[in-house]
Amino acid sequence: MIQVLTPVLLFIALYVFCNVYNNQKTKRSFGWPFLGETLAMVLANWDGVPERFVQERVEKYGSPLVFKTSLLGERMAVLCGPAGHKFRVANENKLVGAWWPLPITRLLGGSLITTGGDEAKWLRRKMLSYLGPDAFATHYIATMDVVTRRHIDIHWRGNLFLSIANKLRLWMVQLN
Repeated sequence: MIQVLTPVLLFIALYVFCNVYNNQKTKRSFGWPFLGETLAMVLANWDGVPERFVQERVEKYGSPLVFKTSLLGERMAVLCGPAGHKFRVANENKLVGAWWPLPITRLLGGSLITTGGDEAKWLRRKMLSYLGPDAFATHYIATMDVVTRRHIDIHWRGNLFLSIANKLRLWMVQLN
């Protein structure tokens, strides 16, 4: 009984899936149901040409600034190029809001990338104190200098050629 029902149910599911897909194609298609154009984007990235995905959509819709798509099951508008980026940055939290699909938000959590509005501004200010030019000049460069000098004193001073020979010998032993 199961051997007969499985192919029949599989055929019905495939038939329904194809009908849904064909109905969507007539309504300005956003790709496969639930997946959208995610596979096209992933394939473009795997081929090493991620900009191909954007270029194809720009040509399809005829606008170099914006196109609509469906990624990870969510419909969205994508702003392209310098003009689109300038518009988004200039109008953030006024006319445009940065938004991430639910799977990405779950994956990244409450990070600087997925937050917006006042919380994002607060996070950027906090990050600037750790990653700004002043932080590098006052904290990181001095620390890197101390660590580098200590390493040279311990491992290299006075026995530069001996140390290189020992490292080469160890490397050769590891290869064999």
